[in-house]
Amino acid sequence: MAQATTKNQLKIMANQRKIVANQNKILRNQGNLPLIVANQVKIIRNQKAIVKNQKKILAAGAKARTR
Repeated sequence: MAQATTKNQLKIMANQRKIVANQNKILRNQGNLPLIVANQVKIIRNQKAIVKNQKKILAAGAKARTR
């Protein structure tokens, strides 16, 4: 009985270490989130500019075809 209790306590301690390690990873990742969000905002802005330029190119092509 005492052996089972000791074994269980060792398992609990190992699991708690894993939980702490995972919480540290989460905290580290949360620290990186603002950078990721900022980059995503830049990407969206660039995509909007690309779409705008593509529309201009298509309009210029349509004008050239009508001439």
